[in-house]
Amino acid sequence: MNNYKCIMFDCMETIIDMTELPKKSDYALWAFEGSKCRKYFRDFNEFYTCYRKADKNILSGIPRYREYDFEDIYVDIMKKRHFDEEKSRELVQDLFGNLWRNYKGRCYVNEEVKEVISYLNKKYILGVVSNFKVKKGIEELLRYTDLRKYFSFVVNSSEEGWRKPHPNIYLLALKMSGVSCRDALFVGDDFTNDYLGPRKMGMDSILLEKGRNNIENCKKIRKFAELEEML
Repeated sequence: MNNYKCIMFDCMETIIDMTELPKKSDYALWAFEGSKCRKYFRDFNEFYTCYRKADKNILSGIPRYREYDFEDIYVDIMKKRHFDEEKSRELVQDLFGNLWRNYKGRCYVNEEVKEVISYLNKKYILGVVSNFKVKKGIEELLRYTDLRKYFSFVVNSSEEGWRKPHPNIYLLALKMSGVSCRDALFVGDDFTNDYLGPRKMGMDSILLEKGRNNIENCKKIRKFAELEEML
C-alpha cells in the first residue's frame, strides 16, 4: 500500500501521444512549409540551416537546462536576416502559427490513458510537468484532448524557465502540489528527466518504457494501464 498524495506526469509520449514523432528537422519543416517565409529563403534547406544556427546561438548564451521557446529561434533568424521589426513580428507569428497547427493536429490520447487518469483523479492530486517549447502549449493540448479537468496544476518549462532535469522545475511542481517530496510520485517516459531527476529530489518515480528502451533495475511499466496495478 502506497502513501502517495500526488502523482506528477510528463506530458508528451506519456499521457499525450502523436501520430508522427517529430525529428528535430520536422519542427522547422512544420513551421516553414506553407508560411510567408518561403519567399525569403531559396528552399527549406536554407531555412533549416538558419534554424540550426539560431538554435545553437541561443544555447551558447544560456546556462545548461535553461529553457527557451520556438519563438526565440524564429526571432533570432529574423534578426540575422535583417528584417525590420514589423516584418519580423509578422513572420515570427506566421511561423509559430504554422508549427502549432501542424503539431497540435498530430496529438491524441489513448482511451486507456483517459480511463486511468480519470480513476486516479479520484484518489490523488494530479499534475503535469513538461519540457515544452511553447508557452501555454501544454495547457492548450490538455484542453484539446479533454484532460485538463483532471489535473490540479501544470508546469511548463518554457514558462517556468528551466527544463527537466534541473531541480527548479521539480521544486515548483512540489510547491504547486502542496505535498512533500516523499508523498509524490513521478511518471514519465524519459529515464533522465522523469525517473532519475525526481528521485534526486526525494520523490518516487516510475518509468513508462513503451518498449523503446531496455533499462534494467528500475521501477517501470510498459503500458499506461499497468500504473493502476503498481499503485
